[in-house]
Amino acid sequence: MNPADILQIAQQLRQSGMQAIEIRDAATRLRIVTRAAGGGQFAACDPTASITSANETPDGDVVVRSGALGVVRLRHPAQAGAAALEAGAQVQEGAAALYLESRGLLKSIDSPVSGVVGDLLVAEGDKVDFGKPVFTVRARA
Repeated sequence: MNPADILQIAQQLRQSGMQAIEIRDAATRLRIVTRAAGGGQFAACDPTASITSANETPDGDVVVRSGALGVVRLRHPAQAGAAALEAGAQVQEGAAALYLESRGLLKSIDSPVSGVVGDLLVAEGDKVDFGKPVFTVRARA
């Protein structure tokens, strides 16, 4: 992939009204996210990174965003007896907090920090797009 290809993808992203796209190959992951003004933000990422992205709210909570497209599963379907993710639940850094189902496959969305779930911003069965906020975590001090 060359810079002209990347610019063409960014233009198609803006024209389609989509907010983000991620393209992966064996050695590279390219994520393009549109800004409010319609520009593109380009970033080459580590291909071994998890599918979770996060940022902080003004009060210090970490906003966890979907790193993929899919249908929200608040617990793994094979763990029917396990508690579903909810506000107030304890989460551990790097542990699966919820799952996205796409084409019969499940991908975990891991908590980037240990702490307590503040707000659950999605519900079981919701369809989410790349970059959509899914929950917040108040990190343990």
